[in-house]
Amino acid sequence: MRIGILELLTESVSQTWGEHRYNLWYKKILASITPQAVAVWCRQLGHHVSYATYYGQSDPKSLLPDQLDMVFISTYTQASALAYALSKLYRREKTVTVIGGPHAKSFPVDCLRFFDFVVRDCDKTLLRDLFHGAFSRGTIITSGRLLDDLPSVEERLPEIRTATFTRGRPTMLSNVP
Repeated sequence: MRIGILELLTESVSQTWGEHRYNLWYKKILASITPQAVAVWCRQLGHHVSYATYYGQSDPKSLLPDQLDMVFISTYTQASALAYALSKLYRREKTVTVIGGPHAKSFPVDCLRFFDFVVRDCDKTLLRDLFHGAFSRGTIITSGRLLDDLPSVEERLPEIRTATFTRGRPTMLSNVP
């Protein structure tokens, strides 16, 4: 399966040079561990994974490859309108859409209007069940367990590089939280 994971760190494209610098320095370092963990777990389950963070640098849909089978979008509430718009675009392409993150946890019923699945709490077992069709579309899903086994920094290194480095290399602005 071809899976895309997109973490929304801001709600719009940077309009000015100052805003771009702010997003590059401050927003970019807000990348979360859970979307990175989801990428690692999907790889461990044998899927082809593309991971990206959106901090206002370009069109967010262009950060992931075309023709994905499933896309995970992680967002906070201020960027939820962008997440909803992206979901509509992906659903037109017959891509299964999944939302997670703070917005999904706080407003799961609202998210169901735009996404196929809403994930409140996630772990590797829940992902395995999702890929094997244990849940029907239009449902709110949760692992029901405390997350106690996160992938190591070494396992998440490709995602950390994508989230915090510029073109895969550290710069003076790179900061691994």
